[in-house]
Amino acid sequence: MFPLIGIFGTSIYIYFYGVVWYEPILLLVFWFISGMGITMGYHRLFSHKSYQTNTFLEWVLMIFGSLALENTVLKWSSDHRKHHSFSETEDDPYSIVKGFWHAHIGWVLKNTTEEKSRIVGVKDLEKKSAIIFQNKYYYHIAIIGGVLIPLLIGLMYGRPLGAVLWGSFLRITLVHHATFLINSLCHYKGKRTYDSSSTSRDSWFISLFTFGEGYHNYHHKFPSDFRNGISWFAFDPSKWIISILSFFRITSHLRKTKDHLIFKSKFETLHTTLIEKLNNSNEMYQNLYKDKVSVLSNSANDILLSWQKIDINVNSISSYIDKKHLKEYRSEIKKIFKDLHNISRKLNKRGLVTNTI
Repeated sequence: MFPLIGIFGTSIYIYFYGVVWYEPILLLVFWFISGMGITMGYHRLFSHKSYQTNTFLEWVLMIFGSLALENTVLKWSSDHRKHHSFSETEDDPYSIVKGFWHAHIGWVLKNTTEEKSRIVGVKDLEKKSAIIFQNKYYYHIAIIGGVLIPLLIGLMYGRPLGAVLWGSFLRITLVHHATFLINSLCHYKGKRTYDSSSTSRDSWFISLFTFGEGYHNYHHKFPSDFRNGISWFAFDPSKWIISILSFFRITSHLRKTKDHLIFKSKFETLHTTLIEKLNNSNEMYQNLYKDKVSVLSNSANDILLSWQKIDINVNSISSYIDKKHLKEYRSEIKKIFKDLHNISRKLNKRGLVTNTI
């Protein structure tokens, strides 16, 4: 219903009545509010507990997330925790193994057995006041905040129908399918930098529409990290807002994966994929590169082991010597990555393998 009214209804309305400046703004503002309610609230706070906050912000994020009409926090979190715990199995609600359409929206439309759709694994959330209130008044919150408020704004400008079409139906359609693309496209197309065995992929493009949720391969490897895009240039507004709020002590206990674990996962993925390429190449190139890859791999493992000894205790990274070592480790491991990538590119350039890292 929402896509039909949102896309076709809004298009017909525009054809006959045009567009007033506040209508696209209404769409963007409510898209941002409801989208952040899902990413910051439903996903990173409630589902993964990647940071902590006060009761007030929990209520705000619960209300904002309700406007997206993606179900209650308990149901959403239950499904999402199943997705991570039983990824790509029969118990994964939106498994990509069952096809792109199923992972995108088919799982929502499909008649699921009561046992499969049961809310489980969220006992830690059930006693929160915001969630107790939402379970009683979910549709009231969604309709008042997501429909009546845009309607009232529209009445102020004499275009109530346009406001509801833009701020409610079209906005909900876009929020839904942006979220669904993470379950489908981000398990189908993109880079697997941190875990080559997972179907999850990193997509900077999808992050633009999902407030940073597109870095999905990283998220599946390190689900408790409050960040999805870890690079400074990675588009992840959820990460930025959570970080900014921490300076005002509104958010706290931000969970970050240790650097040596991130580099270790990147190295293991790169090494595994490169070994597969070498095994698929001819004997001449195996002899040419295998020893070099082995030497680089041993060096990387030694560096990561030394890095772990410092990084495992955050309090020890206070001395000048330790900081100097970490800087050296980071520089050396990046050089090794560069050398391994060069070998991979040479193999690809010679047309010896078809897959790329």
